[in-house]
Parts: sequence; structure tokens; C-alpha cells
Amino acid sequence: MTQRYLSHFDCHDPTAQRHPIPTYAWGRAPDHLVTRRQLRAAGWSPGQHAVAQMLRPRKRRPTQPLRAWLYDIEAAVPKRVPSPAQLDAIGKALRARRTCPACGQDVGYCLAASWPCLGECLDCTAAAGRIQLAA
Repeated sequence: MTQRYLSHFDCHDPTAQRHPIPTYAWGRAPDHLVTRRQLRAAGWSPGQHAVAQMLRPRKRRPTQPLRAWLYDIEAAVPKRVPSPAQLDAIGKALRARRTCPACGQDVGYCLAASWPCLGECLDCTAAAGRIQLAA
């Protein structure tokens, strides 16, 4: 039989008797346990695997609750800062995605590789007859 999560009481297991790791109801975790987004907003990244989880029951899928992994803020490490060479490489890669191979212009947006554009800008795609631009 699959575990059904019908209320917040079904999601509360801080001693890990029913779940593999400590589990708390949504919004009821201790202050030292935070989500990955909360760590990122504070300028940190998780220094280890998740140490707990938060669950919230769903009415339509009682066997599949919403899950948020929790990390210990005391084990967090500062976010890595990219080097100037890495930032330069990312800039070149993004510039290459914006440059049309047919006309060679930087069009200011990433070019779609799928039909009908096939990696070309809208003007070149229209010139090839694959789309019609509105006047």
C-alpha cells in the first residue's frame, strides 16, 4: 500500500521513523534548515546533501506530495564566483547564439534552431520563404 498524505500530520516526521530523512510539514521546519533558493538569495550554496525535507499534501494526488529539500545553513559555503575568463567565454557563446550565419548580424535574440528558422534570423527566414513577416 502506498503512503497517503492527507493532512499536515501525515507529513510531520522529525525523527525519521517513517521516512528516510527527517520530514517536516510545509513551513514548519526549524530555522537552521532552509531551501536551496533561500541559500542562493543569501549568497550561499549547499555544502552537503539535503539533510531533511518538507512535504505538503496535494488533494488530487495524495500519494505524491509536494517536496522541498532542506539544507543546514551552518554547513553552507559561499557561492563560487566565475573568473573573468569564464565570463568572457559565456559572453562569446551567447554572442554566437545571437549571430545569424546567413547574414552575419547580431540580431539581439537567441536564434531558434527548429523549423522554420533553422538557426537563421527572421529576415533571412522570410527571404528563404519559410515564413511571412507581417507588414
